[in-house]
Amino acid sequence: MNIASLYHAGTQVELSGAAAMWVVIFLRLPGALRSRQQRMLLFAVIGLAGSITVYLDPVTALINRNLVFAQSCGLFMNAWGVFSAALILDFVLAATADRRPWTVYGLMAATIAALVTLNFTVAPHSGCVTSRFVPWYSPFWWLLIAAHLVAVIPCAVLCGRYAYRAREDRPLRAGLALLAAGFTSSAAFWTVVLGFLLARPAWLGALFPLNIGVTAWLTTAGASLPLVLEARRWTGNMAALWRLWPLWRDLVRTVPHVALSPPGVRVRDLFGGPRTTYLRLYRRVIEIRDAILILADHVDTETVERARAHVAAHGVPEGEIEAAVTACWLQFASRARAAGEDTRPGPHPRTAPQGDDLPAEIAFLLAVVRARGGAAVASFDPSEQNAEKRQGEQRGGRRHQGDQHVPDQHVEQGLAGGAGAAGVHPAERGRVHHRDTP
Repeated sequence: MNIASLYHAGTQVELSGAAAMWVVIFLRLPGALRSRQQRMLLFAVIGLAGSITVYLDPVTALINRNLVFAQSCGLFMNAWGVFSAALILDFVLAATADRRPWTVYGLMAATIAALVTLNFTVAPHSGCVTSRFVPWYSPFWWLLIAAHLVAVIPCAVLCGRYAYRAREDRPLRAGLALLAAGFTSSAAFWTVVLGFLLARPAWLGALFPLNIGVTAWLTTAGASLPLVLEARRWTGNMAALWRLWPLWRDLVRTVPHVALSPPGVRVRDLFGGPRTTYLRLYRRVIEIRDAILILADHVDTETVERARAHVAAHGVPEGEIEAAVTACWLQFASRARAAGEDTRPGPHPRTAPQGDDLPAEIAFLLAVVRARGGAAVASFDPSEQNAEKRQGEQRGGRRHQGDQHVPDQHVEQGLAGGAGAAGVHPAERGRVHHRDTP
């Protein structure tokens, strides 16, 4: 790959990376406005995106055609770059609880004024580092490079330090690490600019667009990670709503008053933003739980234990047993309530959530949904088991009565023998007396 091809490839990466950065910024803006910390971080990303955007060839051409101030090569771009560096440094100081906006933006204004003065007096046309008129000791570029490095290096260190601390939160750690890599790449860019200023190798100048593009994509990845996680939660909540709908529909038909609104078209659950979907799922779980609490009054612990034995006999995995048992007695209780049966006195089955938070409760209810379609739940019929139990009790009762009938006959015979003792042979009476006396 020659220098021209390297420059062209870097330009494509740079353009796509800058476009992706602005897309992510606009998508994150509504949520960032509600949080001061996210707002400051987003301002830092906006600053970096702005400094990258003004260096794009189409943007540079547009600025040079329409702004007289920009006719001095690169002056507007570099002034904007200093402003972007100030946004980044302001974020760093705010994150360390030592924010000094007057100092930061005062130094920014002084630096921009110094660059403008140098460009029109001591070092004319210094705005373009590729210009042959720019010497290696150009104060314009040394000041500009220092302004950027003072901002991006502390920001990279700050993001890296917080990424190291966030060991238990892997998404946060990954996002901060990507942002740290992006700001490190930006620092590397300005180091490359310094190397080009000192040595002027042509291949090093061709790396500028590629370096900027890598910086843009790394920063985009770090800033977009919360969006990716939110999209993942959103799709997961929609999937949970879709899968819980049959259970919710059946329970609401049995206990209608627990639902805020009756079941409608199932596909309607898929329409709505992330917050709407979450609230809908939250309400759905509450309604299912309320219906379960009401139906539990139609079941006694004996039915639950029979369901547990039935589920165990079908080889249901240990982790799915509670969900299968719940599905069994819910099926029985729904039929009992639909038939108009009264609630049962005494202890009722445990209906507490199988977890400490909403995700755990959703996971348990989804397990109940899966169990409802299994053979163990479909074949559970406590009425047959009750009939078998009653038949067993009846058989046991007959055996008990048979065991008691024999001694009654002996007693009757003994009483009859005692009553007719006068008609017994004297020898027999003696044997009886001999047996009955010590």
